[in-house]
This record gives sequence, C-alpha cells and structure tokens, in this order.
Amino acid sequence: MTAMDSLTEREKTALEHLQKAQELGSTLTEYCAAFGVERNALYAIKQQLVKKGVIPGRDREPATKASSSFVPVRIVPSSPRSTAVACRLVHPSGWVIECGSFPPADWLASVLGGAAHAAT
Repeated sequence: MTAMDSLTEREKTALEHLQKAQELGSTLTEYCAAFGVERNALYAIKQQLVKKGVIPGRDREPATKASSSFVPVRIVPSSPRSTAVACRLVHPSGWVIECGSFPPADWLASVLGGAAHAAT
C-alpha cells in the first residue's frame, strides 16, 4: 500500500490543485484566486500531504559550520564587580579608558604623561 492509496478524496483533489499550480508556474495564492479555491484549506491539506510523504516539503538541511555565519556564544552571568566602573578616563580627542578598579598611580601618571607627549 503506497501513500497515494491512503489519501482521502479531499487530499486527492488538493493534490491535483497543487500539481496544476506547479504546471502553470504560479504561486498557490495566485492559483487559488484564479480558480476559486480556498487558500487556507489548500495550505492545510498540503501540510498533511507533506507529513504523509506524498509530496516533498521544504528542504531544511542544517547549515554546516563552513557555510554558516552563525557563531555559537556562551553567556555567563557577570559578577557585579566586572560591570562596575571605578575609574573612567575620557580624552578630548575621543578615547576612553574604563577600569574596574583604581589603577596604580604610576600607571595613571604615565598614561596622562604619554597623552601630553603625543599631542606635541
């Protein structure tokens, strides 16, 4: 017994409509409007035919790593300490340095001193 043998009359009629629409090269919406077929009913029966294996469904093969632009990301909860900014340096030229804790004084002096030398 094949899948075609188990079809109801309604499914057989829908299959004929689907085949005619494909032969005409029109979308199901266009076909239904032109021939007075109820579009939602035809789509519902089409899904039943796909589930029964009578007609192929959409090809939804999983993307391979080589062809996918998706990059998996793991999100971990942040600690309250990592989100807090204890020190923010904003230069008139636009650069910004944010530190989670107060930097050592000698580092801060060298950064600020380097900015003065870079401007000259």
